[in-house]
Amino acid sequence: MTSLHKYALLWLCFFVLSSKGQDVHFSQYYLSPLSLNPANTGNYRGDYRFFGNYRNQWREINKAYNTMSVGGDMNFFPRNKQYSAGIILINDKSGGNLQVNKIMGSFARHYKWGNNKLHLGIQPGMVIKTIDFNANTFPNQLNWTKGSFDNTLPNNEAFSSQVHSYFDLNAGASFSRKMGKVEPEVGLTLFHLTQPNESFFGQNTSLDIRQGYNVALSYSVSNSFILKLHSLYGYTTKASDWVSGANVEYVLSRDAFFENSLFGGLMWRSGIGRNSDAGIATVGMNIGHYTLGFSYDITFSTLKTAVNSRGAFELAFIYRAKSTRLVKKLIPCERY
Repeated sequence: MTSLHKYALLWLCFFVLSSKGQDVHFSQYYLSPLSLNPANTGNYRGDYRFFGNYRNQWREINKAYNTMSVGGDMNFFPRNKQYSAGIILINDKSGGNLQVNKIMGSFARHYKWGNNKLHLGIQPGMVIKTIDFNANTFPNQLNWTKGSFDNTLPNNEAFSSQVHSYFDLNAGASFSRKMGKVEPEVGLTLFHLTQPNESFFGQNTSLDIRQGYNVALSYSVSNSFILKLHSLYGYTTKASDWVSGANVEYVLSRDAFFENSLFGGLMWRSGIGRNSDAGIATVGMNIGHYTLGFSYDITFSTLKTAVNSRGAFELAFIYRAKSTRLVKKLIPCERY
């Protein structure tokens, strides 16, 4: 590891220990439905589905970020009204040593009138954060004689625990409308409504509410081509993250339940008032029950020197079952 890589890793360790509200994020956020918005629970045509996401970022600096999520959801129709329930498990490793595990339940209620759809969701769960302070080095552990850090020296830090857990709560809503060849969708998510204390130092350091706004537009250019625009903006504590782009989808075939297609596109990540962080290339396919998505981030920020402009590799997977619910009724009538 070069001195530049060591500096970058040290900066990341400091960043994850001192920052607030640093949630996991995926470039293909639209293929991670429950981490995007709890209102997406059950927002599909089918009885149930399973999904998973994997993200490996900045491998050049000792796998600084590694994120995985798995989950599933189901639809229920008591009294002909649609309700949904699901669960998502998230594991995030950052700074080489900080690990965050989330277990979130997810529930939604869906409404439909005409071509309009409204979805409301809530997401309670537990978060467990762990860190091994003995595996890190701190400024007080600089050995001036050797000119290097030594984690056997006292760090003089007032850590109260290496494990911290808390209850968390998210809520969201989304709305879409079918208008001929065009179908727009807008969503709002509020994360950390309980504003939990996330400090390892025994202090009252509350996690501020993070706002997430997502907009999508699907336009059927022809029977074979569909243009899909995506944009997600997140904001908390004067920090923002904005991911936007487009996919072009080529339809191979359709049946009553599924659309077989290939898609690819470009996206970018930046923030309001700052330069772009990364460019993102995406490719994927829909084949029967399955959706597979791949993406790669190219770093544009000042960290690109340390990581040779390499960013993150992502893999997304969704399995969706067919719907067994009857939507049409035929009443036989004898003719006289």
